Amino acid sequence: MINIKHFFFVISLLLSNFVFGQSNKQLHTIKPNWKLGDFKKVHTESYTKIFIKDSLFNNTEATANYSIKVIDTIKTYTLLYSSEPNTLDVKSNSSISTVDSVVNIFAKMINNIEKETKAFQYEILVDKKTGQALKVKNSDDFLKMIEHVTSTMIEEFGEKAGKTTTQIDSLKQKVVSYFKLNEPKILETKINEFNYIMGAYSLTFPYSSSISQKAMVHDVNAMGEFGDIEMPAVITTSSKKNDISLTIQTDTDYDKDFLLEQMKKKYKNMKDLTASDIFLSEKAEATFTTTTNWIVSQKSTVVFKTKEVKVINETQVSFQ
Repeated sequence: MINIKHFFFVISLLLSNFVFGQSNKQLHTIKPNWKLGDFKKVHTESYTKIFIKDSLFNNTEATANYSIKVIDTIKTYTLLYSSEPNTLDVKSNSSISTVDSVVNIFAKMINNIEKETKAFQYEILVDKKTGQALKVKNSDDFLKMIEHVTSTMIEEFGEKAGKTTTQIDSLKQKVVSYFKLNEPKILETKINEFNYIMGAYSLTFPYSSSISQKAMVHDVNAMGEFGDIEMPAVITTSSKKNDISLTIQTDTDYDKDFLLEQMKKKYKNMKDLTASDIFLSEKAEATFTTTTNWIVSQKSTVVFKTKEVKVINETQVSFQ
């Protein structure tokens, strides 16, 4: 039986920010050259397949649309960032009905939250050199909205489950306390999600050649079990440039001994696992237009294997 926490750890590795080491080659970066009023629609598609003994165990597909608008360019870029209403779609099929029902409930909750929060626009401050988010300017409004939406959902599910008013109020108080305690990590996760979409701006690369560099990779989900862990890796980066576009490719080689150590710390049932039992491959490609330095598209493929279990994740993001 696959360990579901192990599965989510694998998925968290897909969403990462890179911190590159020094190199003797001349390296370059893509700096945002955004203009006031620039507007982009972002479409994302991803699927995750889990195999056990080469038989498909679970297949999850997700699509979503976002909008980005530049509203200030004086000191930093300020972007309005929001998901398009009624565009989040999560579909999952599993060979085991109990897991399928859990995933379906989770997908339903995501859709409910998306529906309730569709009108919210994040005001994100972005560094002009790296294209990476610095903070959520209207974070107080965001956290209040999440608390309100979550409390409303607790009331609805509590009533359907036949809970008393006292039980519902007690649970709501616990949820409010949870959000107060985890506000910094909630905002960090939201910033990391944005930076994942814009992650190609943080890459350093040589023109028309390749280079390998040491890196530290961390989980985008700051609230997750592995949110505080930085994983050592080597990233090989190459680029191809023509008159109107630039394509950057990356191949990430994770330190399998470090990964094995973290897995054994968290999951006692993996004590017999060895580094030779693990296979982890991550390849990504991002294309820019050289006229405005906006991302045109990016895609990534991750394959993870441990003995009888294999997880494949593919993600594609397009900017229009």
